[in-house]
Amino acid sequence: MKTRFEEGKIIAEGKYHETAEYYLGNEKIGVAADGRGGLSSYRVTGEATDRLASILSLDLAVNGERLSPYLPKTVEMIGRMQKITLQAPAGALSVTTFLTREVNGVYFLVEGTGEIEIGFNCRDAKCETREWVGRVRGANFLLSSSHPGDWVRENDVFYTEGKDRIKLLFSFSADEKAHEEAFARFDDALAETKKEIASVHVPDQARSEEAKAMYLAAYFTAIQNYKTCGDFRAFAAGVRYVDPLRTYYRDSYFTVLPLLSARPDLVRNEILTLARGIGADGACPSAVKSDFTAFWGDHFDSPCFFVTEIYDYLRETGDEALLAESVGGVPLFELVERVMARLGSRADETGLLCKGDYDKRDWADEVNRVGYVTYVEALYYRALVVASRLFEGKDPNLSASYAAEALRVKAAINDLLYDREKGYYVNYRAKDGRTEDNLSIDTVFTVLFGVADEERAKSVLRAMERLLETKNNEEQGGGDFGVMCVYPPYKLPRAACHKSARLYDYHNGANWCYLTAMYAYAKSLFGGDWQTPLLTTYRYMTERGHYTPVEYFSPCCPIGSPLQGWSAALAFTWERAGKHNFFL
Repeated sequence: MKTRFEEGKIIAEGKYHETAEYYLGNEKIGVAADGRGGLSSYRVTGEATDRLASILSLDLAVNGERLSPYLPKTVEMIGRMQKITLQAPAGALSVTTFLTREVNGVYFLVEGTGEIEIGFNCRDAKCETREWVGRVRGANFLLSSSHPGDWVRENDVFYTEGKDRIKLLFSFSADEKAHEEAFARFDDALAETKKEIASVHVPDQARSEEAKAMYLAAYFTAIQNYKTCGDFRAFAAGVRYVDPLRTYYRDSYFTVLPLLSARPDLVRNEILTLARGIGADGACPSAVKSDFTAFWGDHFDSPCFFVTEIYDYLRETGDEALLAESVGGVPLFELVERVMARLGSRADETGLLCKGDYDKRDWADEVNRVGYVTYVEALYYRALVVASRLFEGKDPNLSASYAAEALRVKAAINDLLYDREKGYYVNYRAKDGRTEDNLSIDTVFTVLFGVADEERAKSVLRAMERLLETKNNEEQGGGDFGVMCVYPPYKLPRAACHKSARLYDYHNGANWCYLTAMYAYAKSLFGGDWQTPLLTTYRYMTERGHYTPVEYFSPCCPIGSPLQGWSAALAFTWERAGKHNFFL
C-alpha cells in the first residue's frame, strides 16, 4: 500500500482486501486493527493469550450490494484510532475503529449513504443464544449494537442492519455493567478519543507532515503502553510483552521521556511500581511483574535507570514529596541509597563495574559482553552524578562521596575504554585484555552523559555517522535502513546467542529505534544532521506497513515487536533536539 501523511495522520492507500495492521492500546487491552474494518489481535491486560486465534471481521454491504475486495480504500491512522473509507458504486462507506483510555472494549462506527448491512464475524466469540437483540451476552464476550440483530451461533456471526450509521462495542473478558455504561457513552467516547489526539502539542521542529506523523506515532506508543492491573500501574514494554505482564527498568526509562512534562502522573506511578521490585539488598531485576515479583533478577543497567528516572522526574516536576513515599515501609530515598550501595559493591579497584563471562544482564541480553562494558560504565557514571544531586540536601557527605566516585569512574572510562586510534570508545574490554573493539551505538551515552569531552564526543559522533549510518556504509550490504546498533558485527560465534548470533539481527546490527533516537539527539547537540536518521528509520517502517514504531529491524531479520514502548524515545528527540543537553 502507498503511504502518505496529512495533519499528523498516517494515510495508506490500496485495495479493500489489503491489510494495514495498526496496533492500539489502553490500560485494559491491546488490539490490532487490520485496515479492513476488523481486528487481528485482542489481548486483555494480565491475560497470557491472544483472544483472537483467527480474526474478527466486518462483512459489509451497502444498499444491497456486497463490497468488492478490489475497491480502492483509504486508511487513516492516528492515536488510538483507525478509519477506513471505501468508495463503492452503491455509495460511500467507512469504518472507524477506536479505543478510549480505560475501557476494555473496541468501538466500531460504520457510516454510509443508505442501508448498511453488517455480518460481525468472530469465530473466537461463543454464544448459545439465538435472538433478535441489541446486545449479545456470550460465554466469553459482550457485543452491543445501536441496531438490533440476530446472533447465529452456528456461524459465530452477529447480523444487523440500519440506515447511514451503526455503532458497535465488542469486548472480551469485560464486566457487563462497565460494558453497558461504555456503550451508552459511545458518542462521548469518540469525542474523547479525538480530543486526546488534538491535545498533543507537536514540536515546532517537526515541520513536515511526515515528521508530525512520526512524532504523534511515537508519543502514542508511550501512552498506549500504560497498563493497570490490580495495584500494578506501569508501562508495558510492548504489545507482545504481556506474558507475564511486566514493566522493565530500562525500557520504561525511554518510554517515559516524552511524558515527563505531558503526563508526569503516569511517570510517578511507574517509578513507584519499579521501586516495589527492588531487593532488600538493593538489587534490581530486569523487570517487575504485575504481582510485584522480580523478572530475571540483578541486572547491571536496571539500577542505574531507576535512579536516573527518579532524578529526571524530580527535575522536571519539582515533586520532592516522591522521595518520602514509602515502598514496603522504606522511603524512596533510602531505596536509592540501597541501590547505589549495591552498585558500588560490584565495582573493582578501577572504580568500574566488572561483568563476568557470559553475564548478559544488560539491554544486549543476547551478547556475552565481559569485563568493562562502556554502556554499563556510562550509565553508572550518570547514576553517581544524579545520586549526588538527589542527596545534596539530605546527606551532604554521601552526596560528596557520590560526586567523587563519579569523577573516578569518568577518568577510568576514558583511560581504559577510549581507543584513540579508532576515535571512539570500544564496546567492552575484559580485565585480561580481551577486547571487542567494534562500534556500538550504546556508547553514545558517553557523549550524552558528559563522559566524553567535546573533542572525543565529536570524534565518536563522526565515527558513528561513518560506520553506523547505513547510507554511509556500503560495506554492510543491506542498503539504507537507518542506523545499525553495532558495526562491524561481533567477531566470533560464541560472542552472541539466539537471534543475535545472526549478523545484522537483533543486538548484532539491527536498527533499534530508541538507540537511533539517542544518537540523533546527540548529533543535534553538536550541530549535526539529526533528522535524517529519524526519518529514514520511520520511512523504512511505514513503507513496509509497520505503522506503529517497532522495537528493531533490518533487511535480513524479522521485524521486532510493534507499538514498542521505548521506541517512544523518537518523540523525545523531536521535542528536545538542539536544545540544552537534557542529560547534563
